[in-house]
Amino acid sequence: MCAITGIVHFDHRPVAESELVTMRDVMVNRGPEHGGQWLGGHAALGHRRLRIIDLSPLGNQPMTNEDSTVWVTFNGEIYNFHALRKELEARGHQFRSHSDTEVIVHGFEEWGEGVVARMDGMFAIGIWDTRKDTLLIATDRFGKKPLYYSQHGATVRFASDSKAFWSLPGAALTVNHAAIDCYLHHLAVTTDHTIYNEVSKLPPAHFKVFERDAADGVRAREVRYWQPNFRDKINVTEAEALERIDAALKEGVRKRMIADVPLGAFLSGGVDSSLVVAMMSELSSKPVKTFSIGFEEQDFSELEYSDAVAKRYQTEHQQIRLKPDVLEILPSLVWEYGEPFADSSAIPTYYVSKAAKEFVTVALTGDGGDELFGGYDIARASFHAMRYDALMPGFVRGPLEDWLFAAERTGFAQKLKTLATHASPDPARRHGYSMAFNQHQREALYTDTFRASIGAHRPWHIYERHAAAMAELSILDQNLYHVLMARLSNDYLVKVDVASMKVALELRSPFLDTDLCALSSSLDPLLKVKGGVQKYLPKKLAERYLPWEVIYRPKKGFSLPLKHWLRTDLAPVLNRMLPDGNLVKAGWFKKTEIQRLITEHTNGAAQHTHRLWSLLWLELWHRIFIERSMTGRESLRA
Repeated sequence: MCAITGIVHFDHRPVAESELVTMRDVMVNRGPEHGGQWLGGHAALGHRRLRIIDLSPLGNQPMTNEDSTVWVTFNGEIYNFHALRKELEARGHQFRSHSDTEVIVHGFEEWGEGVVARMDGMFAIGIWDTRKDTLLIATDRFGKKPLYYSQHGATVRFASDSKAFWSLPGAALTVNHAAIDCYLHHLAVTTDHTIYNEVSKLPPAHFKVFERDAADGVRAREVRYWQPNFRDKINVTEAEALERIDAALKEGVRKRMIADVPLGAFLSGGVDSSLVVAMMSELSSKPVKTFSIGFEEQDFSELEYSDAVAKRYQTEHQQIRLKPDVLEILPSLVWEYGEPFADSSAIPTYYVSKAAKEFVTVALTGDGGDELFGGYDIARASFHAMRYDALMPGFVRGPLEDWLFAAERTGFAQKLKTLATHASPDPARRHGYSMAFNQHQREALYTDTFRASIGAHRPWHIYERHAAAMAELSILDQNLYHVLMARLSNDYLVKVDVASMKVALELRSPFLDTDLCALSSSLDPLLKVKGGVQKYLPKKLAERYLPWEVIYRPKKGFSLPLKHWLRTDLAPVLNRMLPDGNLVKAGWFKKTEIQRLITEHTNGAAQHTHRLWSLLWLELWHRIFIERSMTGRESLRA
C-alpha cells in the first residue's frame, strides 16, 4: 500500500523536483518506509512505499522495464499477479523482482492499455510511456484506491490525495460549491466532484490517457473498462448458489492472504467479517490474528459476538475497549481526509486500524458483503417496493402518491410512502432522503448567494450516471446496483482507505473480489433477499461456519454516542465555531439556521446529529484548508 503522484508538462518544460517531492511527501503516512522518484525531463513520477510484497529494494518505485521506456508508480495490490507473471514469462519477459508492480510494467509492454482490465486487485496506477509521450492513469473496479488529477494548460498532475495539490506553493484552488451540496446530502464529496474546482477524481473502473496535441496542449481520452453485469442471470437453486458463493469467497480470501508481512483480520462480530475469519482459519496453518474494538459509551456492543467467533476458531484475538477523545482526534481526521467527510464511523475505523497496526501490516475485512448481497435496509424496502409496484393499480397509485408526498406521514401511511419512494422512477424522489440535509433542509440553510452558485445541481446525479446500465432491471436490482456502484465508492471505501492509511495499515476486502461480484450480480435478486430477509444467502452460508447467535441477531454496527457528544463535550465547540464561523462569514450559510439547529439539539427539542456533525467537520475543513488558520495537530479544547 502506497501513495503515488506524477507531473507531466506536455509542452516539454522540465518538471521541478521540489514540486514533485512536495506532492509526494505530504502523503508520507500512506508510505512511510521509502520515498522514490523518477525525473525524466518534462515528466516525473513519485512514490511513497509501505512494503507488503517483496520487501527488498527491488520492489521500490517508480519501477521501469529493461530499457527504461515504461515507468510505473502504483498503489495497491494485484491479487492475480502470479498468474499474469507466468503468462508474461511464457511470452519472453524477464523479471528482476518478485513484486506485483513489475507485472504492471511488463503487462503494459505486452498489452498496452489492455493490462488494466486483466488485473484483479485494488489499485491506482500511473504509467508513463516514453516512446509515445503518453500518460495513463487507472483505478480499480470498485474505487478502493483513490486517484485525483488536474489538467491546467499543458500540465497534468495526479496523486493519491487531494492534499498533494493543496500543498503546492501558490496553489490557486477554489471551493466547488456543488461538491458542498453533495457533501451535505451524502455526508461525503462524491466521485463526480472534488472539493476544489481545479481538481478531479478518476471514477472507479476507469483509465484515462493523456497525450500532447498539435497545439502544445493536452488531449485526453477516458475509458470505462468494467461494470457489473446485472442483466444476464444464471438459473441455479439455492443450494447451488451457496456452493458457488462458498468457493468464490474462499478463493477471494486465499488471494488476499498473500503477503510478506504480518497479516490479520478485523472481527466485528457481524456475519461478513466472521465468515472471512472462519475461512482464513481454515486456510492458515497458524492462528489468525483478529481485532475487535468497543467504546465505553456505546449503547450496544458486538464484542460478545466477536469473542464467540474468536473462541470457535482459536484466533489470537485482541479486544480493545476505549473512550475516544473526539476533541483531540477530530482535527487530525479532518486533515487526513483532505475533503469534507462526515461519516462518523470513520472514528471507530481509525481506532481499530491503529490497534491492529501494532501487530500486523495487512488486515482483511468484511467490507462489501452488504453491498453484494443486500445487507442494508434499502434491500428489504426494495423487495416490498417490487410488490407494491406490481400490484398497485395506476388509477389508485397516482392520487395516492400525490397525497403521500404532500406532507410528512406516520404509521401505515409512512410505510406506504417508503414503498412508493423506492418504486419511484423519479430520481429526486427515490434518492432524495438524506441522513443529514435533504433538499428542503439545504435550501433553508443556504444563503441566496450560495444557492445561486450551485444552479440546478442536484446530489442524486451520482445515481443518474448509471441509468443506462440499470435500464430494464428490477427495482431490487436497481437499488442493489446503486449501493454497489455509488454508495460504496463515494462513502464506505473512502472511509476505510483514509482511516487505515492514517496509520499505514493495508486493508483488503475478500467480498469485493471480481469473480464473487460477477457471481452475485448474476443471481436472481429475489434469492439474495429471499422473503425480504436481508443478506439471506451469506446468512445461510454462515450456518456452516458460525454460531447461530452470531448469524441471526439484529444488525447493529458501530453505534457511536455522537448525539450525546454534540450535547456535552462538543456543545461548546459548536457554539464557539459555527454561528459566527467561516461558513457564515463566507456567505454560504445562514447564521439563524445554524443557531436554530444547535439550540434545538442541545436542549433536546430535536435531533440534528448528522446535520451538526457535517457542519462542524466542514467548518474545521475550511479553517485548515482554506483559511489555513488551523492544523490537524490541534485540539478542540478551548
